[in-house]
Amino acid sequence: MKSRHPAIHFRSISTLAMAFFFMNTINVYAQEEEEEEEITFPHVINNENEIGPMPNGYDYELWKQSPGTVKMTVYNDEAKFKVEWSNINNFVARVGLKFDETQTHQEIGTFTSDLAFQKSGVQGDGLAYYGIYGWTVDPLVEFYVMEDWDNWHPTAGQGDHVGKGTNNVDGAQYDVVTRQMVNQPSIKDIQSFPQVFSIRQQKRSSGHISISEHFKQWESKGIKLGKLYEVKIKVESYSGSNGSSGNCNVTKAAVLLNGEIPTRVSAPRLVSRDEYTLTRNSSTRGVYTLISLTGKQIGSMTFDPLKPAVFPTDNVAPGLYYLHFQRNGIAPVTRPLVVK
Repeated sequence: MKSRHPAIHFRSISTLAMAFFFMNTINVYAQEEEEEEEITFPHVINNENEIGPMPNGYDYELWKQSPGTVKMTVYNDEAKFKVEWSNINNFVARVGLKFDETQTHQEIGTFTSDLAFQKSGVQGDGLAYYGIYGWTVDPLVEFYVMEDWDNWHPTAGQGDHVGKGTNNVDGAQYDVVTRQMVNQPSIKDIQSFPQVFSIRQQKRSSGHISISEHFKQWESKGIKLGKLYEVKIKVESYSGSNGSSGNCNVTKAAVLLNGEIPTRVSAPRLVSRDEYTLTRNSSTRGVYTLISLTGKQIGSMTFDPLKPAVFPTDNVAPGLYYLHFQRNGIAPVTRPLVVK
């Protein structure tokens, strides 16, 4: 997600059913027991790199480079967030769907988004991008659907940016531009990788975005995408002189899969003491997070059906909780649980 202005740029269940009727300690199959920092929402991230799940099933991430300050507030209301920055070099703030890099977009489903934001614009020397963002692996690709920008955007023929024609999506024209990054920060540390941009010719601050249609039209132009790491709503800013300041409030934010918000919550299932229902399948590896109604993370573990472990609930007060499960390449599931 690393930018250089103007020749820019940047670094950055098988059906599984599981129900617990929590008592003191419940044995489940897991790889490890982890202690997580307790988080409540709204959650404020002050000037540090952080990634994590939200009770509603979305995930957030903030990545930044020094110097400067960035404050990101995540609400656990759709994928809404707010970000404020001052005298920064580069940051990317985003909220949406995170995957485990095992499936392509075609295998997962059709992605769309409904988005609206209010921004101050960039003060000082710098630029900003607003829209949809993500990465794939195998191959490693950083992608953008830019609905709006401040001061500058990638342009075919400028520096090492290559034009790939246009996409016609949602009744609008988008310029398609690629750039090859060499030994730059990525989700896989320092790597070389291509970036691909769809840049809306007529900027807007709200609307419906047919994300998968951009994917399909990129691929029709010979741009190969890999297995999804994420599809998120994002705000980004960069300044070569470390002088970019501004703010943006994402006021409407849904990332949809097959026309639905895939952060579904099912009805509670009550079972007898120490009983659980679990499909044993080596492909269902994923992360469970127990979350209170206020968004406080009680505990987390990585599920692996090949290795036994214990999910402790000794210190969990009686009441209703949510069990958030993120597994291989599938939209997250949130299940209500009763602790008694």
